[in-house]
Amino acid sequence: MLMRMSSLVLFCLIGAAFPINGKRLEICPQHPYYFRDGGRHVVLVGVSDRALFTIWKNDKGFSWRKYLDDLAVHHLNYVRQDVFSWGALRGAAEYPAQLSSSARLFARTGPGKAIDGKPKFDLTQFDQSYFEQRLKPFLREAAKRGIYVELTLFEGFRARSDFKESLYAEANNVNRLGLRPGEVTSDTALGNRRLTAIQHAYIDKVLAETAQFRNVIYEIANESGGRRWVAHLIDYIHNHPTHPSRLVSAGEQTTSFDPRTGANDIVVKHRGKGGLYATDTDVRNHHAALLRFRVGKPVCHNEYFLYANASTDDVNFPRKMMWADFTAGGHSNFFDFTFWRGTGRTLNDGQPSRSPPSEILRGGQYLLDFLTENEVKFWTMAPHDELATVEGKRKPYVFTLAAPGKEYICYVLGDGSATITLQLTGGPAGRRPADFTARWYDPKSGRFLTPAHRIQGKDRNFFQSPNSKQDIVLYVRD
Repeated sequence: MLMRMSSLVLFCLIGAAFPINGKRLEICPQHPYYFRDGGRHVVLVGVSDRALFTIWKNDKGFSWRKYLDDLAVHHLNYVRQDVFSWGALRGAAEYPAQLSSSARLFARTGPGKAIDGKPKFDLTQFDQSYFEQRLKPFLREAAKRGIYVELTLFEGFRARSDFKESLYAEANNVNRLGLRPGEVTSDTALGNRRLTAIQHAYIDKVLAETAQFRNVIYEIANESGGRRWVAHLIDYIHNHPTHPSRLVSAGEQTTSFDPRTGANDIVVKHRGKGGLYATDTDVRNHHAALLRFRVGKPVCHNEYFLYANASTDDVNFPRKMMWADFTAGGHSNFFDFTFWRGTGRTLNDGQPSRSPPSEILRGGQYLLDFLTENEVKFWTMAPHDELATVEGKRKPYVFTLAAPGKEYICYVLGDGSATITLQLTGGPAGRRPADFTARWYDPKSGRFLTPAHRIQGKDRNFFQSPNSKQDIVLYVRD
């Protein structure tokens, strides 16, 4: 206990927040699936709500500062945020308690009224207060807490009803763009000079206002974007004369743009072919899908949730996804559309704002604590599911991240006891280490369930787990 408390104190001093100062987040050249901040390697694990800048604070008790404090106290280091909302102009009237402090990045100059009864937007003029009072304070306070922020720049509007409430619709701006649903992030957008100029100027402004911050990743668009349009904007940011960035993701793409072969620096994944998010089998399918996106770039699973989109209401599910992402060599961000606005099941349930269930926050915390307290060199490890098999009464699954011959993390999904067969040979240059230590870790409580015991490395090593509920981790090291 004394050793654990000592390491925890050290973690709180230098690792819980890891204030971001003096260095800039970058992709590690030697280990390109992970990030580096100065001399420290970074795996991203977070919990967030994309609509933060729209909500900001509200009459239901939500506060952006409490949002960050909740993350920091649980040692989480990653959020994904829309720079602002391009749509839902009627939202403030429909959900006044949630959106009592809503704001937009563009100036409302008129003449004429938009669909929400307020002056139309001029998409060539910015409301500087949005940057000074929202975007920059948030990035500054996030950096103090060691939190990296993925900023989503664009949202597409595929449904005609959604497009009517967007800033792009003819009825809501004075810029006469002549757009139709589905065009704003499509390849046809490149042929609309006025639209392209507006989108370039918007990117210019966001880059200029965020250039001073070292904790930012830029995402082009959420689940939209033509192949040429996305590629064009990635190049535009890479080659920007005042603030070029090498931390650009295309976003989760539903078009022909392939983030595995494109010029984007980071691959992001939503559920896609990973299936619905409800069962342990879904977790396994997603883990396998994530592995197919490993092409020499960091892979961020930056969107999954409870309740929404035919998902689950099991608060333990996000923890399972975090470990499945991590053992696939990836990064993980849970979010739900309404978690800081009530129960999370509906947009307006009449309940006060609340933080996410503690099972979710602690799930990410205990994963990051495990890495820090045990000085796990995760950046030297890679997915090696072929090294371990598992047997149990309820057909468990096992995912393995390893530096063969040195260090192994086997994440087991399933109830009851399980037997893992693990291959410990195959180290560097055929070296066969003689001795390892093995322990069982509970990702729900953040504690080891067994003391470390020494074992002799063999081709096939058998490990019997304690009885557990839902999941357990086997940790073996040289």
